[in-house]
Amino acid sequence: MGNFSDFGIITCIMADSKKKQTKVYLIPESESRDSHTYHYLAVKTKKLVIENQKLRLKKFNPAKQIHEWFVEAKLPPHSK
Repeated sequence: MGNFSDFGIITCIMADSKKKQTKVYLIPESESRDSHTYHYLAVKTKKLVIENQKLRLKKFNPAKQIHEWFVEAKLPPHSK
């Protein structure tokens, strides 16, 4: 017990794994970024970022009560 070097290794691995993921904003494919009624936040892997591919997932849209395709869009600007 008292050996804190193990904890240092765990935190390095956890910090490294966070760098491989990027948050993206998903909106319904049929709607524009300004007029969408529902959105999701998803995690994009490093492989998709390197290959420069857009994320596309089939999710449930509660506004329309159906499953539909959601595509990646730019994150909205945030205020500090």
